[in-house]
Amino acid sequence: MSLLEIQKLRTHIRTAGDDARAVDGVDLLLEEGESVGLVGESGSGKTLLALSILGLLPEGGGAILPGSSIRFRGEELVGMGGKRLREIRGGEVAMIFQEPMTSLNPVFSVGNQILEAVELHRPLNRDAAKEEMLRLLGEVGIPDPEARAGDYPHQLSGGMRQRAMIAMALAGEPSLLLADEPTTALDVTVEAQILQLLKRVQARMGMGLLLISHDLNVVSRVCDRILILYGGKVVEAGPTQKILDAPIHPYTRGLMGSRLSFDDRRRTLRPIPGEVPEATDWPRGCRFHPRCPEVMDRCRREEPRLLPGTERKGAVEVQGGAPGGGRDVRCWLLAGEEGGA
Repeated sequence: MSLLEIQKLRTHIRTAGDDARAVDGVDLLLEEGESVGLVGESGSGKTLLALSILGLLPEGGGAILPGSSIRFRGEELVGMGGKRLREIRGGEVAMIFQEPMTSLNPVFSVGNQILEAVELHRPLNRDAAKEEMLRLLGEVGIPDPEARAGDYPHQLSGGMRQRAMIAMALAGEPSLLLADEPTTALDVTVEAQILQLLKRVQARMGMGLLLISHDLNVVSRVCDRILILYGGKVVEAGPTQKILDAPIHPYTRGLMGSRLSFDDRRRTLRPIPGEVPEATDWPRGCRFHPRCPEVMDRCRREEPRLLPGTERKGAVEVQGGAPGGGRDVRCWLLAGEEGGA
């Protein structure tokens, strides 16, 4: 049994006009202790996928459509409510939100906020809970935990706030951690420290990790596998090193071409032209085709399925879908005449 199994997830956001099809048929498997990265530009559906897992969609504005399934250790989360869902949130599945300054309560000290999470999810008395709160602050690298526990969010640097958010997420000893852009707006030194912290904590606790980022450099340091999202759909999925060494989908190659590299400072950045379309008006056919440098007529007419990929050089088959030894790709360039619709 997988730790997390998502099948045909469709999450729509209601708007004044048509529904925004933000997540549109995503499958994902995550095993115990495994780390998986979700990568894509803003608007690709990464954050809403994570919020769907915990049922934290906008009230009255977001909905998971019938036919979707999100199973955590075999237990269906779609449609779950009440006490059991509250037990899972923050306890068995925790989330590090994208912006700690808006996620932390400004009128309570960081120590009180972490203490509340410990008391909510752990059977500890007040004194033991305080000791655990201080231990968590120390584990995430905050110096002098007893003094810092009394600080308010605005008194901490961006890196310290992010560490406090991680401590709060770990308070319930979760089996699965969802990390939404945990290094956004941090300088490269602090970013490296936060990523090392996540790897160390994951190894100690044996957690599964779903890391959301727009940056392939970030996920490459932490994740075993990567799923590339575009237009609410997975366009490529597979082992991290295989995707980094030989990206197949034109979008993945575009992301690789637009990232900074210290190994080759003379390399010219090649940004992907255009912008992600509105989720209320996805293009017909392949959703990437308006921006794709290798677009064909078929791309404009028919939407490709996610199929076992083929290496572009030498036509070497990459057998099996993710997770496993190979990868999956959604592209007509690789499907061939027999690929079907």
